[in-house]
Amino acid sequence: MKKVAVIRLQGLIFCSLTAALVLAGVSLAPLPATVQLLLLALAIVIFGVPHGALDPMLAARLYPLKSPLAWVSFVLVYLLLAAAVVLLWWLAPVFFLVAFLVVSAAHFSGDPVGKKPWWFRFLYGGAVLVLPALLHAAQVAELFSFLINPSAANTLADGLHLLAWPWLLAALVAGALQVRADWLASLELLCVAALATLISPLSAFTLFFCAMHGARHVLRVKAFSADASFSSLLRVAAPPMLALTVGAALAWQWMPEVSVSARVVQLLFVALAALTVPHMCLVERVRFGGWVGS
Repeated sequence: MKKVAVIRLQGLIFCSLTAALVLAGVSLAPLPATVQLLLLALAIVIFGVPHGALDPMLAARLYPLKSPLAWVSFVLVYLLLAAAVVLLWWLAPVFFLVAFLVVSAAHFSGDPVGKKPWWFRFLYGGAVLVLPALLHAAQVAELFSFLINPSAANTLADGLHLLAWPWLLAALVAGALQVRADWLASLELLCVAALATLISPLSAFTLFFCAMHGARHVLRVKAFSADASFSSLLRVAAPPMLALTVGAALAWQWMPEVSVSARVVQLLFVALAALTVPHMCLVERVRFGGWVGS
């Protein structure tokens, strides 16, 4: 099956899962908050984070990493960038969170297949981050309060709530305008919008991050790496994932004494932010070199 066909199939699967979750979300009683948070965090770690563990495959194609010293240098630079992000959260948490949201939106905007207008990508990339505040502003503020002070968390959530209505309207218009050019991309945008608006913020982010963003990235890396087998992808991803697991376990022990929910959110999203920066340095170079066409 051709690369684009596989990616489009993945898009259809994501849309089907979204429809199922939306239907289940409006008809089933929610799990206790802490249980839900732990399950969703586990799903993100197992199904979402591994897409970033494939960065060595991108680096091998982008840079002349022919010696052990070259690889050690690459890993050190990667870790220094990640450490700088963690330090930013420690020193300026509000700036960190706002920057993380903006950078994540820019990164997610690369998901749609083919050449899309900038406004379509802009609305798509921000949908999963802005639209949860439309109907779930209190939950968004609570999640933010685990990362920044409660007053700033409420202010940021209120700001996103004000943005959410026009964002949703613009996303619906964008989907309608693109439907003739690429009906599946329009459907994906509308599904992301519905998911982010109707489902609890963490559940929506988990499905998007795992079934759309992470899965699509894995398929693109596979194609970019001369159609490498999934077993070879697993071999490449295993060492970084093992290192990340050890690092997370150590970080958990050293974190301040706060609630389990606060620890999980801090560990999960600060780690995601830290890994996103070096990850983007690789992905965006590939993307603007032609990746965006697939």
